Amino acid sequence: MVVEMLNLKSFVPLFLGLILGSANMAQAEQSGAFYGGMGVNNDGAELQIDDTPFVLGALFFPSTQSVVFGFDIAGEGEMLDSTFGSNALKQAYSFNAVLGGNLYWSEDMRTDLSAIIGFRESVKDCPDSFIGFQCYADRDPETEYELNYGAMLTITFDHALIGLRVTEQSAQALIGISF
Repeated sequence: MVVEMLNLKSFVPLFLGLILGSANMAQAEQSGAFYGGMGVNNDGAELQIDDTPFVLGALFFPSTQSVVFGFDIAGEGEMLDSTFGSNALKQAYSFNAVLGGNLYWSEDMRTDLSAIIGFRESVKDCPDSFIGFQCYADRDPETEYELNYGAMLTITFDHALIGLRVTEQSAQALIGISF
């Protein structure tokens, strides 16, 4: 499923609003985590690039203790970039929502399993510039997106988080801090 969007700039305010709103909610409930990770491309993805997949994200644990939600931004998969007059394969970025449930909770530890759903860049294109700009008349490139999905398992204890994140494109080991 390919979703065509005019440009990424239209999603930046929405994404920033989600981040700020989530941070305010997390502050009120005093429970969440920030995480990062690196990993490998999945064998089934059949990628031609060797860039290391990475992820940065945040999770929030409402006071009910039974759900978890958050978001992440990852460099995973590949996209066709033809913005400089030639077709090149580059690492794609994905923007994802995370929603899941608690598997185990105690005073010292919690384990959560979450679904990941979002969109990943697939094609970046624009009319070629003849005077050296990225695009003709220095216009912003048009970007097409594909569905991105996966799962994530996290364990938080004390003020630490460890986990595993797997999507159709990559798998990453996660570490982070919880608050």
